[in-house]
Amino acid sequence: MPLTEDDGGVRGDSDSLPAGRKALVHYLIVRREPTGLEAPHTFFRCGERVLPIFCAREAARRFIASRAPGEGWYARGFSGGELISLLFALHESVAWVMSSPLPGHLLIEDALSRLISRDDFIASLIVT
Repeated sequence: MPLTEDDGGVRGDSDSLPAGRKALVHYLIVRREPTGLEAPHTFFRCGERVLPIFCAREAARRFIASRAPGEGWYARGFSGGELISLLFALHESVAWVMSSPLPGHLLIEDALSRLISRDDFIASLIVT
């Protein structure tokens, strides 16, 4: 399964931060749609859509390799602000966020303990 690469980071983050402070980057699995938009990869849990979010690019890549979602999916970094905007845009389709799920372990109790409501996750991004 060929993976495409993103541009290696989040645009503009370092310019808006105080000296010596790094932006917290979250990684999503996305693919470019024919419309030009990047659509995030989601999966279903109990009939509701879950968005996996990763704190490391390599973890997202391992997840892609284990799930084989098809061609064109890649790990892309999102700043907190970009992620908040995306989650607001997906408010009707994504109910949950799962933090750094391990490949092949989505139904294990430990993985389920990482589920957080979309609204609670947005609130945590705003606070940090």
